[in-house]
Amino acid sequence: MTEVGTEAGQRPVPGVDLAGSVPVFGSQPGSQLVDGESFADFSRKRLIFGAFTRLGETHVYRVDCKAGDRLRAQMFVPVLPRGGSVVPTFAIVARSLPYSADTEKLPLELPHGYSAIVAPAPSELLQPVTDVLTRVHYLPGPLIDSRTVVGGRCYLVVWTPHNRLGKYVISIGHRWHLRWSYWAQLPLYWWRIRGWFGLSRAAALYVLAGAALIVLSVAAILRRRGTQRRKSDDRAGNTY
Repeated sequence: MTEVGTEAGQRPVPGVDLAGSVPVFGSQPGSQLVDGESFADFSRKRLIFGAFTRLGETHVYRVDCKAGDRLRAQMFVPVLPRGGSVVPTFAIVARSLPYSADTEKLPLELPHGYSAIVAPAPSELLQPVTDVLTRVHYLPGPLIDSRTVVGGRCYLVVWTPHNRLGKYVISIGHRWHLRWSYWAQLPLYWWRIRGWFGLSRAAALYVLAGAALIVLSVAAILRRRGTQRRKSDDRAGNTY
């Protein structure tokens, strides 16, 4: 994912940072803390592309955390060309968080010793932001940014209070993925994100066609030069 900017003429939206995020598709998270989908860590930036397809669904993601780890998560509403997005509620659940808020709103029961921070419902969604690479639009929502007090299992819980169906996006983490494999997969990320939004991916076909044309042209030039060089060598050999 590349940097996100606002539409022309709009002020920047504070707290929005999707750059360096690995997109996560096809998640099938459990609905309870014991069977949530597992991630390797909470620090690496990920963009979870989720969807509620059944009434009353709850999505749980889990990570093993250390004491003092930063827990950052932000909700985004995808602007889909045919509609079908949803504004979910989400919460961070962990042992002994610095503070706890609105735990009675959780759709599941907290184990003993656990605390939760439930993101406030957005009073209004800010101006949409546009991803520079994919040209898709998001409406930024609430942000939770806290830290663990002790180590242990941490959870991200996502649900819709009104049992609505639709797609959502949750950004987690704060550290960029800097390995070469991330940058090598940017074309694949572009393709999958555009498809998830239901947008045209014809631009990729034009780029591939252009690249293929360039490769064929270069190959033809090299082949022509090789033929001319061989003919020149043959004429030089015939003079002896």
